[in-house]
Amino acid sequence: MILGVALGAALVVCLPFPADSESPADSEAISTGYVLRIGLTQSIDSLNPYVGLNDASYLFYSLVYDALACVGNDLEVVPNLATSQWAVPVDYDSDPKLDGMPYGSVWQYNLSTDAYWTDGEPFTADDVIYNIWLNAGPQSYDTFWAYQPDTYYINEAWKLDDHTVRISFYDRATGDPMPAAYADLLSIPMLPKHLMEQLPGGFAYIGMNWTGTFPEEISPGTPVVGTGPFMATPGIYSEWISGDHITLVRNPFYHWASDYGKLIKFDRIVLRFFQDPASMVSALKESDIDVAAYPPTAYDAIKGEIASGSLKNVTAFDGLKVPQYFTYVGFCMAEAGPNQARLDPVVRQALHMAVNKTYITGNMYLGYADEGTTLIPPVNSYWHHEPTVAERFNVDLSGANDTLEAAGYIDIDDDNYRECTILSKAVEMGWATEGDRLELEMFVRKEHPEEKDIATYLKDEWKKIGVLLKFSVVEELTLSQIAYSYAYDSIIWDWAADPDPNYILFVQSRSAWHGWSDNKYYNPAFDENYTNSVKSMDKVQRKAYVDNCQRIHYNDSAYIILAYPHETYAWRNDTFSGWGDWAAHPGRSLGNYWTGNPLLFDLYGVIPVDIDPPSANAGPDQTVEAGTTVVFNGGSSTDDMGVVNYTWNFVVGGVEKEVYGIVSSWKFAEEDIYFVTLTVRDAVGQTDEDLVIITVVPKEGSVLTDYWWIGAAAAIAVAASVALIYLVRRRGG
Repeated sequence: MILGVALGAALVVCLPFPADSESPADSEAISTGYVLRIGLTQSIDSLNPYVGLNDASYLFYSLVYDALACVGNDLEVVPNLATSQWAVPVDYDSDPKLDGMPYGSVWQYNLSTDAYWTDGEPFTADDVIYNIWLNAGPQSYDTFWAYQPDTYYINEAWKLDDHTVRISFYDRATGDPMPAAYADLLSIPMLPKHLMEQLPGGFAYIGMNWTGTFPEEISPGTPVVGTGPFMATPGIYSEWISGDHITLVRNPFYHWASDYGKLIKFDRIVLRFFQDPASMVSALKESDIDVAAYPPTAYDAIKGEIASGSLKNVTAFDGLKVPQYFTYVGFCMAEAGPNQARLDPVVRQALHMAVNKTYITGNMYLGYADEGTTLIPPVNSYWHHEPTVAERFNVDLSGANDTLEAAGYIDIDDDNYRECTILSKAVEMGWATEGDRLELEMFVRKEHPEEKDIATYLKDEWKKIGVLLKFSVVEELTLSQIAYSYAYDSIIWDWAADPDPNYILFVQSRSAWHGWSDNKYYNPAFDENYTNSVKSMDKVQRKAYVDNCQRIHYNDSAYIILAYPHETYAWRNDTFSGWGDWAAHPGRSLGNYWTGNPLLFDLYGVIPVDIDPPSANAGPDQTVEAGTTVVFNGGSSTDDMGVVNYTWNFVVGGVEKEVYGIVSSWKFAEEDIYFVTLTVRDAVGQTDEDLVIITVVPKEGSVLTDYWWIGAAAAIAVAASVALIYLVRRRGG
């Protein structure tokens, strides 16, 4: 008897690759039992890539999502979802959108044909266009600010075919097309259009309130859907709420295998969150974690134990942070806040002269930092500008006092603190009134105790030039709210950026006000050079504009950049090999969280961890009347690696039909015995099956109902054969 299959709306395809194709990974044996355990002293602040701010969050995003391009071993731009990209010459082809466009204002992205979302849907140009529109559409400026440095100048995205996208750029101030020199590195995580469009609440919900997970009714069994090298398990949201760890499993059908010939050679990543550095040190020593970045004091102790020989099988590494971190004193440049005398550049420059950065890096960072100067750290050696001798603010307390005195800030009350006078620019511009004391409030982060020590040091040093500093220690979330209110005096905070200079220069431009700008800085000369740096397709000329921006910003001292902190990692070399040389190739650092970190493809597990096979649960056997639709749900299937696909096999009368998804439904139209098998597969290729027997009897009231004894005899006869079939299938026969 041949049955028709009615698949209802509940069916969602959950295969991470096309059902009728062979995965590229199938050509190489799948490893089992290797788990990379990463220690972190901060938990992920949001699973939503539009909301999260800290390092743990960006590491997570880089593991489950891809961008069009990523960053390689030497901080160079390398392909990812876009296997190639280029600025399109004006007369390249007949595309009418090229008419009148200057070179560099239209970029083409040639997409992978082998990338799939982890729910089985193909990744296409429509996904790229949706993500660009989400971030650069008319609603984006106030809601989707997370990736503004990449999207601010985007005008439009369109597709040439399912795997080719073009994006145009323009000058928002004039509306004219404009080249975008940074467009080869758009660090926007790609999210699945087919699921994002089903989320309720519109743009504001996605940009501000979305948890980062899809509800069961939208994406059964796959709460986080990306194209990245790792996949979330069904329980990720519960793990995140618990705050102890998050488990990610290898995506066995990741497109890098076919696109670039690279495979992830271990099975799982566990991000473990620790409340204090001491417990994370113990975890490393006891082989409970494989790698972690430690605060300077803890790292220095680890390094000492390695040198003495008391700590074995551990490697330590320190060097400038790959995400271009710098720590800074930031001054609010808005006409608001307690003491607006800070708006006088002479005041900020005098404060700058009273900061001994050598002392700060040596004592607060134990030498694991370089002295800070300009917006782009020297880890990005080509784009970094180091001030010349003439440009540099050297430590000079006497000179700082003379500068303030000459600018009309004088200790009138003879209390060792200076006041604003009628001669000062602060009074002249109406920022302060005559007699106001040079007194600043500062906020520092509780999560970074060295910053409290820095503030204590600054309080003592600035007192020597007649400036009173008062500071408060707050949680980073509170500091963030203070900074973006634009009504404070000063903060100690840090910045990070991708390797292209566009990112960090944008955040100090006028365009970033009420977005990424945390201080409302504006200098017309800075903005002019920044805009030119975006437009210049000549790298040498662009470098000149980028240097000018750094030079202007440094002189304004809107930020006093204190230090370029080092990353201070330690890892076990007896659990994993393939770490490589991070000094020669800084892009291997776990701080390279712009997707596709080359380290991930080179690590080999040395010590396996026991991984349990999955357990399929297709539900109970049932007896139903003809015409009944039964919904099958494999959601109670379990596995510590995370089930990655569900296959339902319906058999009757020798005819088979397979459907895929955590949920399936079937209308049993006629009486018969049906065999329904659920096969589940986890991320390392282990499988399990469960058989459900559906006995369909005549609908009550039909003629055959009166001959109940015939059905009973048939059921008894079939039962024995069913039992035999069940045992054979469960045992693999």
